[in-house]
Amino acid sequence: MSFSTPRNDGTFAAGMPVSRGGWMLALGVTGGLVLLATLPPFVGPETRSLLMTAFSAVCHQLPGRSPHVDGVALAVCHRCYGILWGMLLAAPGFFLFRRWDSLLYRHALPVLAVALVPAGMDWLAGVLGVWQNTPVSRLATGLLFGIVAGYYVTRGAVAVSGRRVGSAAATGKAAE
Repeated sequence: MSFSTPRNDGTFAAGMPVSRGGWMLALGVTGGLVLLATLPPFVGPETRSLLMTAFSAVCHQLPGRSPHVDGVALAVCHRCYGILWGMLLAAPGFFLFRRWDSLLYRHALPVLAVALVPAGMDWLAGVLGVWQNTPVSRLATGLLFGIVAGYYVTRGAVAVSGRRVGSAAATGKAAE
């Protein structure tokens, strides 16, 4: 397993090795979240209740704004489901975006804010009566934000897993 080491500016060069452990962690966690959010229609009432309660901390779960399977809602709304899927897709997509890592790293907050603009416009246009947002528009705007946020989640997992705490590589000191 190769460890990634950020350059002096904290970014990853496109050709640098990336910690597979961090990438697999990001893929596993985001995949697990998608799976858990999808499970309610396929499990018993007790497990369904537990999943719905767990996801209620991050999603409004309005029935009319949530995907359903056989009349049973998933644990999140369309937009949150798009965000979760976007985060999952960003893990393998991380390697495509690494060539722009320096730019993305330096401008993380503005990039995340810009990724929220379509979702905000979709919501505001619905509130103002300009148009009625749809499950597809909510899913798509969530997916866009999820891909951007997922890049940073994957990047963080790769960066953290590539550092060995207390080692010469992590502290920058030469090995004695």
